[in-house]
Amino acid sequence: MEIKEPIKYSSGTHWSYGLGGFLDNFLLTAFSVRVISYYETEIFLPILLVGIAFFIYGVWNMVNDTIAGYLSDRIYSFTRKWGRRFPWFISSAIPCAVLYVLIFIVPFSSEILIFIWLVLLICAFDFLYSLWNINWLALFPDKFRSQKERTKVAGLISIWGNLGIALGMIIPPLFIEYGQRETYITTAVILAVITIINVVLMIPGMKEDEKLREKAFLIMESAENKDNIFKIMKKALKNKNFIAYLFVYLAQLVLMMLMLASLSYFVRYVLKMEAMVEIYISAMFLLGSIISIPLWVKVSRNFGNRRAYLIGTFFTTLVFVPMLFVLYFPSEFVLIATMFITFCLGFTTGAVYTNMYPCFSDVVDELVVNTGMRNEGAYNGIRTFFGRMAIVIEALAFAIVHILTNFTPEAETQPVSALWGIIIIMGVFPMIFYFIGFLVIWKVYDLDLSKVSAIQEKLQDLNL
Repeated sequence: MEIKEPIKYSSGTHWSYGLGGFLDNFLLTAFSVRVISYYETEIFLPILLVGIAFFIYGVWNMVNDTIAGYLSDRIYSFTRKWGRRFPWFISSAIPCAVLYVLIFIVPFSSEILIFIWLVLLICAFDFLYSLWNINWLALFPDKFRSQKERTKVAGLISIWGNLGIALGMIIPPLFIEYGQRETYITTAVILAVITIINVVLMIPGMKEDEKLREKAFLIMESAENKDNIFKIMKKALKNKNFIAYLFVYLAQLVLMMLMLASLSYFVRYVLKMEAMVEIYISAMFLLGSIISIPLWVKVSRNFGNRRAYLIGTFFTTLVFVPMLFVLYFPSEFVLIATMFITFCLGFTTGAVYTNMYPCFSDVVDELVVNTGMRNEGAYNGIRTFFGRMAIVIEALAFAIVHILTNFTPEAETQPVSALWGIIIIMGVFPMIFYFIGFLVIWKVYDLDLSKVSAIQEKLQDLNL
C-alpha cells in the first residue's frame, strides 16, 4: 500500500541524495582500511597502543554519536532558515575530509606524542563524520515516504555505496608504496579532494523543500511532550525490531571493516605481492555488488526487505567458508580463488547494502507511530554508535590476534601463526557476526510487507 499523496522528487534529487552512499562508504573504507595498518606497519606505533587509542575512540563514541543525533533534532534559528538537516551536513562533511588528511601527517617521533595525536584526530574526525552522516540518514525516512521511492533511492545508495567501497580500496594502491610514508599523505589528499567534490554534488539531494521544513517544525512544536535524549533512547531500545536492526547493521560493518582493514595485510604478507594487487580483489567485490543490485531490489519489492535480508545474510555466511582454507590452496591459484570468493561476497552482501536504508526507514516509521514524534536524528545517533562499535571491534581484533600470533610489523616475512591470524581477522570473525545477524533477523525482526504497509497507512492517518 502506497502512502497517499507523497511528495514527488526528481530523479536528479534521487541521484544526488544517493551519492551519500558513496561518501559514507568511501570515507569509512579509507579510514578503516588504512589507519590501523599505517600506524602499525609504517609509523611502527606498537599495536597495543593503537588498540588503546581505538578503545578510547570507542568510549568517545558512546557520548558523541547519540548526543550529536539528539542535538540535530532540536530547533535552531539556522535550521529554520536552511532546513533541519542541510546546515549540519554541509558544515561538517568538508572539515571531515580535511581531518582525514591530518591523521596521516604525524609530526612527532615520540610514541606517547604519536599516540596522543592519533587519539585526538580520530575522535575529532568521528565527531564531524557523525554530524553529517546522522543528518544524511535522518533525512531519508522523512523525505522519501513511499515504498517505491524508498527502494529506488536505496538502490542508488547501494550502487554509489559499493562504488565508494571499491574506489576507497582501489585508489590508494595506485599511489601507495609499502614503506613510503609520504605516499600515504599524497593518497589522503587525493581522497579528501574527491570527498569535497562529492559533498558539493550532494547539495541538491540534501536540501529540504519549504513544505518538508514547515511540516517537520510544526510536528516538533506541536508535540505535547518533548522527550529528552534518555527517554528517546529508552523507547527506541524497547523496540525489538530496532534492536534486531542494530545487530545486523553492526554485523555488516564488522564484516566490511575487518575485511577491508585486512586486505593490505593479506596482499603484503600472505600473497607477498605489491599494493596494486589490492585493486584486482577490490574490483571483483565491486563487480559482484553491482551485478546483484537489480536482483535484490526486485526481491525487496516483491517479497519485502526482511526476506531479502534473510537470503543475503545466510548465503554470505556460506561464502566465507572457503576463505578459511585459503592457506591450503596451491600458490598459483590463491589470488584467483581470493578474487572469486570476493566476487561472491560482493554479490551476497548486495542484499544487505540494498535493504539497509529501507529496513531502517521501516523501523523508524514504527517508532514514529508508537511515539508520535519524529526523532530520526536521535535514532540515527544510536545507530551510528552501534556502527562505530565495529571500529572498536576491529582495533581489539588486530591488537589481540597480532599479539597472540606473533605478528612482527618490521618483518616482511611472517610466521605461519601470523598468517593464520590474518585469515582469522579477515574471514572467521566476519562470518560469525554475519551468522548472528541472520539468526536475529530470522527470529526477532518481524516487519514484513503487510506490517510495513499497515504502519505507512497509520503514518498518513496521523499526518506524521
